[in-house]
Amino acid sequence: MSLALLWAIFPSGALVRLTGSGLGCSDWPLCEAGDIVPASNQHAWIEFTNRMFSGIIILVVIATAVIAFAAVGRTRAGKIGAVVAALCTVGQVPLGAVTVVFDLHPLLVASHFALSLVALAGGAVAYLQAADAVHAVRRAFTRGAAWLAVLWAAALSTVLVTGVLVTSAGPHSGDPDVIKRFGTLDHAAYVHVRAVVALLIVAIIVGWFVWRRRDDRGLVVPALWFIPFFIAQVVIGEVQWRNQLPWEVVLAHVTIAAAVWGIGVSIAWRLARPIVSGTDG
Repeated sequence: MSLALLWAIFPSGALVRLTGSGLGCSDWPLCEAGDIVPASNQHAWIEFTNRMFSGIIILVVIATAVIAFAAVGRTRAGKIGAVVAALCTVGQVPLGAVTVVFDLHPLLVASHFALSLVALAGGAVAYLQAADAVHAVRRAFTRGAAWLAVLWAAALSTVLVTGVLVTSAGPHSGDPDVIKRFGTLDHAAYVHVRAVVALLIVAIIVGWFVWRRRDDRGLVVPALWFIPFFIAQVVIGEVQWRNQLPWEVVLAHVTIAAAVWGIGVSIAWRLARPIVSGTDG
């Protein structure tokens, strides 16, 4: 549940920005000065709902971290992943306040997205470690596989970061009265497309390595899931670019990007940690 919520915050937050509701609530932590619940305003309610949803996620992720530390047999990596997810999620609160104060500066808005990526990565690691514990699977880092995992993670991170910069340079600032941009859209998109091509090349290498370890279901399953999500992401990216970035298509692009990131992190973690013993069910 915690991992699903860490993913769900991406479309929720993106909806705030893409509908121009970033300053729908002009105050923090209340929506308006002295008012907890917003007035009858669509933008205010979109922003307020996202804040309430974020509050629920914070409670669930903190509870997950506490449970992770209390669980017998939970590995250190799983505990660290759960704590990272909790800290990053809590960190969104002061970052949100600063973002509102500075009228949705594009780099601050981008930082929101980046911090959510780190939280999702932490949640993914915690989930994977828990799954291995349930199925009595023992894994260990190996130097031979770790280099490929690092290369994969670097290529994947580059695609996500350059994608965030495209959004920062694009037309969806988060509020119709805010026209701040970071960089130029054409240049940002140029870099992003080449990052995607680089990821595709690395993905071919990773695919060959996964084939060699096809008995490791914990690695093969996320690798197979990655393929349709990645293809869908490329297609949607092309559609949104050729149609002047309609916000509904951009929302789908952001949503799937979060899924691609979560699955990609899972692949990297399992690449670097081959099975030592046990059954991978």
